[in-house]
Amino acid sequence: MNETPKTSSTAPSTAATVQPGEMDRIRDWCNRIVTGAAPTTPAGRFAPDAPFSFRCGARSSRDWLRLEDAAHVTSPWKDGTRTHTLSWPDAASGLRCELELAEFADFPALEWVIRLSNEAATETAAVSDFKALDIVWPAVDKTVMPELERAFGADGREDDFQLVRDELRQSMWGNSRTIRMDGAVNAAFRKARNGSCLQVDGRPSATWLPFFNLRTGGDGLMLGLGWSGEWFAEFAHGGDGTTRVAAGMEHLDLRLRPGESIRSPRVLVLFWNGGTRHAHNLLRQFLLAWHCPKDARGAALTTPICCGSWGGMVTSGHLQIIASIAQHRLPYDYYWVDAGWYGTATEPCPDVFKGKWWIVGDWRVNRNYHPDGLKPISDAAHRAGMKFLLWFEPERAKHGTPVTLEHPEWFLRRDAAPPREGDDLLLNLGDPAAWQYIVDTVSALIAENGIDGYREDFNFDPSPYWRQADEEGRKGLTEIRFVEGVYAFWDELRRRHPGLLIDNCASGGRRLELETLNRSLALWRTDYNCFPFMNPDASQVHTAGLAQWIPANSTSPCAVPGDTYQARSAFSAGFVFSIGEFGLRDLTSPDYPWDWHRRMLDEAARLRPYFYGDVYPLTPCAISPEAWSVLQLSLPATGTGAILAFRRPESPVSAATFQLQGLCPERDYAFTDADTNTTCRLPGRQLLESGLPLSIDTPRASRLLFYHAC
Repeated sequence: MNETPKTSSTAPSTAATVQPGEMDRIRDWCNRIVTGAAPTTPAGRFAPDAPFSFRCGARSSRDWLRLEDAAHVTSPWKDGTRTHTLSWPDAASGLRCELELAEFADFPALEWVIRLSNEAATETAAVSDFKALDIVWPAVDKTVMPELERAFGADGREDDFQLVRDELRQSMWGNSRTIRMDGAVNAAFRKARNGSCLQVDGRPSATWLPFFNLRTGGDGLMLGLGWSGEWFAEFAHGGDGTTRVAAGMEHLDLRLRPGESIRSPRVLVLFWNGGTRHAHNLLRQFLLAWHCPKDARGAALTTPICCGSWGGMVTSGHLQIIASIAQHRLPYDYYWVDAGWYGTATEPCPDVFKGKWWIVGDWRVNRNYHPDGLKPISDAAHRAGMKFLLWFEPERAKHGTPVTLEHPEWFLRRDAAPPREGDDLLLNLGDPAAWQYIVDTVSALIAENGIDGYREDFNFDPSPYWRQADEEGRKGLTEIRFVEGVYAFWDELRRRHPGLLIDNCASGGRRLELETLNRSLALWRTDYNCFPFMNPDASQVHTAGLAQWIPANSTSPCAVPGDTYQARSAFSAGFVFSIGEFGLRDLTSPDYPWDWHRRMLDEAARLRPYFYGDVYPLTPCAISPEAWSVLQLSLPATGTGAILAFRRPESPVSAATFQLQGLCPERDYAFTDADTNTTCRLPGRQLLESGLPLSIDTPRASRLLFYHAC
């Protein structure tokens, strides 16, 4: 454990500065887990048990699994990380428990996955109550009341990703409180909140993001889960400054057969010391370094600027759009073809509101819309300097499509009744034959059609299909094998097609978790932005809220041509900016504002690098038409940054001052207005203490400023 770590070559140069004591604390904890040695600082902060637990029959792992008894192997440091593999055999149950624990050179973070294997010749007793995270975390100052920060998930609402802070006490009369997130609690919450037709949604970020900040005074823990299925998390404060934290897969109660293994969700624990803004930026930089797809240089993949178009639109329409992009020199990274390009439908399908694009499962290119396939579109996009991105939804299939009739054994049903024409079925990615079929099918389409970006949607709740398929005494196994199949599917696509970008949609942002972030970007973070009547102020909330947890994401503004306020409201690490509403509207209009369109793309590209630095929301992350919304983006290593400010439609305030963060008080900073190109210079100390004065003369208007240290 005393080997000197080598710093990571993948750590971003913009990384939030690690505060004094953070690395010492996490290494002390890691040493406690790996060796069973008593911690050095501070005494009593780390429990003497393993940071997870489970039951096998009536017996708890706490009864036999001791840290000091583990057989362990530690890998050498490589590229900023090393892995400790700890194992414990249990003769009484036949189980072998294995912990894969990752340690990082540049960040005060630990990650782990637990695997359970049956080494006996007979079936085990039921494995249940499997908590992949099970720790007690005390505040140093017992008078401090812990606070939990979390964020709404992607429910297609204007307040998606809004930050929620809960004090962990019931009231002024009761200092204990338990906050739990699971299927039943989430269903009641969703019903009370919006009468959602999906009162239970087994996708991992539909109701809450699986990321949390447990604040205990001046320090705390950032926590994250990696599981593309149903998870639970519980924060139980006992009233004395101590909080028990548990999390894992929600539905698990199964007997393991001889030779069989299962895995837990991935757990991230990041220790922080200082303010919560520092905590969030430390998490952001960790995720960019270790949970973001990498480009050929090993750097975090840049979230692209895309032109979205509809797949059911005929080939000639796409070629017309691409020709206009080339003619007007619009600097797009990707040309994006969405749903509707497949199957055998003959009626027109020009947009999301018309045609039968929702009949999925037949992944042949529809020759009625695209008689020569999609290659002419991708070839035209490539000639225009863009890459080509295509929409799929491989896990869902309508009963009656050819593959569901030829191989019904590959598909899971919602209930025991025989499927009817048009019923949604779930492709069982835990079935090796079904998995091989979809890998080969999608891989062939990628190769044949010149696809550079693979966009995967997932438009229904899989949980009832998993539950229906589980055998008696095997609750949770279908979900485990399915989730493993998802990860293996994406990994195989990237192996076969090096450099492939994967866009993770899932009804807009409902599959955001550690494991999918490893492999994909979220180019469409919420389905709230699907329709022209969306509120642009909501996009400001979505940007500020999600950026505190997950850096690489984007969306579309659905902007009316010429509406700068609406377009800027959707600026993020990437940008989806179609021409007209659905691609063809306004395209031939003689007064279409091509110069404005190009300026919005240029601004988005210029702003994009700053979303990979530190983020400081300077106003509350909330919907309020009377308020301002101001976001500061900072690249501390270069002394540069940007300010994105909005005066909302009903705000009576034309001027305000905002304290900036992350600046050097001894330096001056020059600010350049993107609209007027005028520049002003202000001292760093004044900006930190008194603030930056901003004025916006009219409601529903915006300002974009770029700054650099002088």
